[in-house]
Amino acid sequence: MRFRFGKSTHTMQLARHGRHLFANYGHLFFSVFYFFPLFRSFDSYTQTEVSIQVLAYLGFVYLYHKALNCPAKDVLRLIAWMAIICIFVTTLTPGTSTLFGYIGYFLGFCFIGPARWLMLLIQMIMIAVITVLLIDPHSWPYFIGPAVVISLGLFSFGVVEYKDRIHSNETRKNKEQIQQLAKIAERERIARDLHDLLGHSLSSISLKSELAGKFMAAGMLDKAENETKEVAMLARTALSEVREAVSGMKQLGLTAQLEVMASRLQDKGVEVHKVVECGPVTAEKESCLCFVAKEAITNVMKHSSAKHMHITLREEHNCHTLTFQDDGEVGDVVWGNGLLGIKSRVEELGGSMKWSTKHGCKLVAQLPI
Repeated sequence: MRFRFGKSTHTMQLARHGRHLFANYGHLFFSVFYFFPLFRSFDSYTQTEVSIQVLAYLGFVYLYHKALNCPAKDVLRLIAWMAIICIFVTTLTPGTSTLFGYIGYFLGFCFIGPARWLMLLIQMIMIAVITVLLIDPHSWPYFIGPAVVISLGLFSFGVVEYKDRIHSNETRKNKEQIQQLAKIAERERIARDLHDLLGHSLSSISLKSELAGKFMAAGMLDKAENETKEVAMLARTALSEVREAVSGMKQLGLTAQLEVMASRLQDKGVEVHKVVECGPVTAEKESCLCFVAKEAITNVMKHSSAKHMHITLREEHNCHTLTFQDDGEVGDVVWGNGLLGIKSRVEELGGSMKWSTKHGCKLVAQLPI
C-alpha cells in the first residue's frame, strides 16, 4: 500500500547514511523499559511467556531496522507488523507501552500533511482500545500514560527530523545550483576576457593580412612586407596579452593584480604611489576591477609620458572606488575598444567610469558595494 502526498511520493529514508550506528540505533537503548515488567515479576511468567516476550522484542527491533532503511512510501506495511507485535504481546506484558512510541517516530517522519495526523489519531485510538480490552483497569494509567506520552514525543521528533531533512536537501541543492551558476559565470567571464583581449587584435590581423595580399598581387612588395611585419607584431602582442590574462587568473585577486600592475610601471621608470583601503569584493566585481586596472595601466605604458602614478582603491559613499591618476601629457581621448569595453563592464554592474585628461590623466571606476 502506498500513500501519495500532494504531487509527489515521500521517498526519503529515516536512516542517515554515512553516520555512526549510534546515530541511527542509539535511541533504541530506551526500549529496555519494555522488559521492566518482566524483571519486576519474573516469577509470575512461564518460560514460554518469557521466550515469547524476548522473541517479540527481537522481531520488533528487526522490523524497526527494516523500516529505518526503507523508503517512507513503503514503510506502512512494516509499521503495521510492528503494531501487530505490540498488540499481541500486550496480552503478556504492559511493557509494550514503550514500543508504541517508536511507531510514533515513523508516523511523524514518513507521513506528511493530513495523512500524518490521521495516522497519529489511529495510533491514539489503538492505544486506547488496547488499554480498555487488554489491560487491567487498575493499571490503565500506568499503560496509557507512558504509551501516549512516548508516542507523542517521538512523533514530534519524527516531524522535526523530516523538516530538518527537507531543509538539508534544499540547502544542498541550492549550493549545487550556486556552484553551477558560478562555473557558468566564470566561463562567461573568461570568454569575455579573451574576446576583449583578442577581438581587436584578430580583426587588425585579418585586415592587414588581406591588405598584404592585395599589395603582393599589385606588385607592391615593400608595402606587403611592412604589413606582414605588423601582422607578426600584432600576433606577438596578442599572445603576450593572453599569457598575462592566464597568469592573472592564477593570482590572488584584485590586490595582487594591482601589485603586478604597479611593478610593471616601476619597471618602466614610473614612480607608483598605491593606497588600498577596501574590504572584501565579490568575484564578479573583482574581475571587473582587475580588467579596469589592466586596461588603465596598459594605456599609460603605451600612450603616456607619466613619471608618477597614484593608484587608490577605497570604499566611499557605498562604492568601491578605483582611481588611476598620472602626470603624463595625453592628447584627445579616443574611445577605442579598451575604454569602451571597461566602461560597458562597469555600467553592467551598476557602476560608473569617468575619464579626464586635465592636469595629467585620471580614470575613476566606481562599483556599488
